[in-house]
Amino acid sequence: MKFNSVKEYFYKLNNTGYQLMMVPLILFTGYYSQSYFFDTKLKIELPSVSAYLPFAFLGIAVIVLTTVQLVFRSNVRKVASKIGLGIKLEKLGTQLKSRMIWQALIALIMPLGLVLTDDPLFIIFFVLALTWYFIHWPSPTLVSRLLRLRGDEKEMVLSRGEAFK
Repeated sequence: MKFNSVKEYFYKLNNTGYQLMMVPLILFTGYYSQSYFFDTKLKIELPSVSAYLPFAFLGIAVIVLTTVQLVFRSNVRKVASKIGLGIKLEKLGTQLKSRMIWQALIALIMPLGLVLTDDPLFIIFFVLALTWYFIHWPSPTLVSRLLRLRGDEKEMVLSRGEAFK
């Protein structure tokens, strides 16, 4: 991820995060609102399949999110050992974008589950996926903690580059 200042770095990260979450949010809102006006025919009518499908989706989501989190943590440790704030931020930005993409994909399968089964559990799962996404939002505090920054570097990130102007 290329950037010219710390302020631009967080601007790009925030834009990417919002754009990635808009697709599942629009799909979920669109399907949920249209389900009141139209009778959708995409539902799976087999009781044996539709009873286990929410738990299968939940299991897949938990496995993927856990794997992504573990890989992310190991990659961040490698990034934190680099020298130079610009290099650290660039490499961390790539890792953060990758994690946001996976989290958005998990949030995207929840509307798919709602379309297939019409089970209200997917509404709860979607809200949980959104909550997970926004808990891991890349704030200056989170970036500073992930990279184990100290001193001037920490102050630069926390103030988004405004501290040394």
